[in-house]
Amino acid sequence: MSRTDRLQADIERGFLALEEGRLDDAAASAERCQRIDRKNAEVVTLAAAVADARGDVDEALAQYQNLAELRPDDAMPRICIARLELHDLQDPDAALATLAEAMEFIDEEADLVEAIFIRTEALIMNDALPAAREALAELASSVIDDPEQALDLAELALSAEDFAAATRWVEIARKDADLEADATHLLGRIHELANDRPAMIAAWQRVRELDAAAPAPSLAISDDELEAIAVETLAELPDNVREHLAKVPILIDTLPSAELVADGLDPRLLGLFQGTPMPEDGAGAPAVTNILLFKTNLERASADAEQLADEIRITVLHETAHYFGLDEEELEAIGLD
Repeated sequence: MSRTDRLQADIERGFLALEEGRLDDAAASAERCQRIDRKNAEVVTLAAAVADARGDVDEALAQYQNLAELRPDDAMPRICIARLELHDLQDPDAALATLAEAMEFIDEEADLVEAIFIRTEALIMNDALPAAREALAELASSVIDDPEQALDLAELALSAEDFAAATRWVEIARKDADLEADATHLLGRIHELANDRPAMIAAWQRVRELDAAAPAPSLAISDDELEAIAVETLAELPDNVREHLAKVPILIDTLPSAELVADGLDPRLLGLFQGTPMPEDGAGAPAVTNILLFKTNLERASADAEQLADEIRITVLHETAHYFGLDEEELEAIGLD
């Protein structure tokens, strides 16, 4: 086998390993390829993709920049640079500038969709919502039939407060049975922000039906373990708050009840304090009758046991903050600033 054939075979092995999630094998292939030809565009592409997958932002940016120089008419490396500038460096202005360069070379529909998606995110981060809606409007004539991509676009349109576009993308996503619950939940959020309460409740009632019928989460916690974490969390609160909660029961349910959802409660809420919250003028005191935690929702919102414990803690603290009108100093003290 010639040197060129060996290089090509190793590049293919590297991309296959990357596709299968075998990052160490992909990195090993990239290193071997770089020893043979560091300036080969396919080698640089593999090295960039490996660094990107590993979360090595500096190396990924360097490799994508190398690739942009090797392929000056290719929009892909610039789009990847913009994504990293936005998501990892939190620099929307840099991302927008990079995308402006990339737009000159885009000739693939997939690249156009990704570029507009990133540009819209950057504009939203800059609080430029009208410009974000204009950016999304460029996709109005695009043929997007991937339900997962449509769901991402619907979420983005909702963030840009473009309810019509968000609804349009949701309807595409809902055609996939596996995404129906997530898409319908997003539809409920659209109706909520559009102040269409009957439509919101109808969407969320459907979500509750779908979630109740779904398989149990692979991650599970017992009622006793969940309650123990909640009790430990309450111990972090200021003394004046703990006094009001001393005899308040912690109740655990799988999901919000049909009655609560019919009353307008989000079916994917993680927890709920029931009672009378602190008045906005600070007069009087809140009266909590019970603390409700929704176990299945908490489990589904978490990737592992550590995140689940964090979700429980954050849920209890957030609900407490809502009810007791904690000030900024108190929120900072319990890690909610």
